[in-house]
Amino acid sequence: MGKTIVAMGGDGVGPEVVDATLSILENMGLDIEILKPPAGESAIRSHGTPLPDETKQLCEEADAILFGAIGDKSTSVIAFLRWILDTYANIRPTKYYEGVRSPLKDPEGIDFVIIRENTEGLYPAREGDITMLAQGLPNYIDILGRSFAEFGKGKFAIRIITEKGTRRIAKFACEYAEKRRKAGFLGKLTCVTKSNLLTQSCGLFQSITQEEVKKHPSLNYEQYYVDDAARRLVRYPKEMDVIVTSNMFGDILSDLAAEIVGGLGLAPSACIGEKHAYFEPVHGSAPKYAGKNMVNPTATILSASMMLEYLGMQEASTALEDAIKQVYKEGVTLTYEQGGNATTTSFAQEILKKLK
Repeated sequence: MGKTIVAMGGDGVGPEVVDATLSILENMGLDIEILKPPAGESAIRSHGTPLPDETKQLCEEADAILFGAIGDKSTSVIAFLRWILDTYANIRPTKYYEGVRSPLKDPEGIDFVIIRENTEGLYPAREGDITMLAQGLPNYIDILGRSFAEFGKGKFAIRIITEKGTRRIAKFACEYAEKRRKAGFLGKLTCVTKSNLLTQSCGLFQSITQEEVKKHPSLNYEQYYVDDAARRLVRYPKEMDVIVTSNMFGDILSDLAAEIVGGLGLAPSACIGEKHAYFEPVHGSAPKYAGKNMVNPTATILSASMMLEYLGMQEASTALEDAIKQVYKEGVTLTYEQGGNATTTSFAQEILKKLK
């Protein structure tokens, strides 16, 4: 049966990279229907809201969603895609392709994945005045013996780590690591926390991950504090396989990881839930580049490759990634940050040529 894909460019450079990617997907001979409902700032102008009801319904009914980026006025789009659709597992691959500019001397062979819990932690923001904590928790004393009332004026942010949320992301990461092990990778799961200081929240995340990984004796297991993990991603990236971590840590570490293999222009992602999934580049809306037809669409094209795999179209997914590999290996048609002068459009056209 054919698959239905909802494609939403969103804001900034989002429409450009999504349109470039669709120009490839629409010419691959796939049994897919691509719907393009309004979303983002253009939808605000046409419908008075960044996410009209008709767009929500199409997203809920779609087999997958390909998304570009949002601007400051459209954050409700991400709130819907992430929290309402409950796409709790954020998969962010870090992979080096021959010919890509990397700041590392020897990036060949880097291939690991960060599995980020996508619905808890410090996101979405739960913030307020410290006086609210002083009033609500008048008897709470921290490890330094201070009450909230002693801090005076200021703000707080609450970090939520639940047993349910942690267990399902740990289970997902273990199964993902098993899949990679069977494909010839290291078969290792790395848990990243700050449990030496955040003994309860990070401690819970770490202990539940340990419980889940015991159900997978074929996997190797290790754990690092997030500051140590950050340096290890740069120093020992080839020793990494599957990393599981909480929301903000995963957000930060995956940007760092992207940089060692060429930058955010090559960083794809998938957000997977029990019933829904959306796929997007990590780089965001980059408004200063909007309309210039110069942003590297590789991250979005790779996100589309992940989407095709999710939809069971493995052959097409592999072919799309192989075409990207070939373009970078040849080193002729590259975008500006990779030392070339290709446009967003011409880069996508070159990918399509490799597929024909």
